[in-house]
Amino acid sequence: MVWFATVVLGFAATIAGYSGLRYVGRLETTILEASERCDRAWANVEVLLERRHDEVGALIDLAVEHVEHERDVLQELLDARERAIEAQQPAEAAAASVEIREAIDDLYAVADDVPALQSADRFDDVRDSLTTIEGRLESRREYYNEAVAAYNVRIQRFPERLVATRHGLERREPFRASATAHEGIDVRDRFGGIGGGSDASDSDGSSNVGGSSEDGGDDPPGDDGDDDPPGTGSSGDGGDERNGTAGFGAAPE
Repeated sequence: MVWFATVVLGFAATIAGYSGLRYVGRLETTILEASERCDRAWANVEVLLERRHDEVGALIDLAVEHVEHERDVLQELLDARERAIEAQQPAEAAAASVEIREAIDDLYAVADDVPALQSADRFDDVRDSLTTIEGRLESRREYYNEAVAAYNVRIQRFPERLVATRHGLERREPFRASATAHEGIDVRDRFGGIGGGSDASDSDGSSNVGGSSEDGGDDPPGDDGDDDPPGTGSSGDGGDERNGTAGFGAAPE
């Protein structure tokens, strides 16, 4: 009977070991998927940040033609755009977003007294594109922050924390700025007397109004087949999700 008990115990130990390995494997898969979800969500945010850099550049080009005498305002916007381009971490990008919005507000305040700028070709296109980008960016910011919050909670628990440490995974930081950064840029409120988007052709390389099929597919997140938040946009063109990693370790939220 001793041999029988030994066999039973050995079999039970084998089953327990196998179950433990499967459990650890599931934990690793779940944590790695949560990390990859954060990477994809941040990549989607970056697509819109890059588009905004382009549109702000187009706005600067227009402003230089008509309000060159306001060099301080133009320099403020140029500097804010440069800091936004150089931002690597989500917190840096969020702070740069605040600076860009404030600088654009200052430029629009000057433009109130410059009818030539308000009526310039492509001004309506750039205006509408910036407004659209800000709306989409807010949606994707929320989704990224939700993914980061879920990921941070998961890797703090035991035994998930051990798995995260084994793979070198750290807490991630949210894409969050002050309340002023959450106020969308809506030029329509500033220029109520100006109608909708301009019919001027942008075949000269000017900025497309946000959402065109030529912008690399960064329609509002929702049903473009990626990990964007569901139900927040129209049908997309295949999504703008990129497989690059966000590449950041973060301070606690």
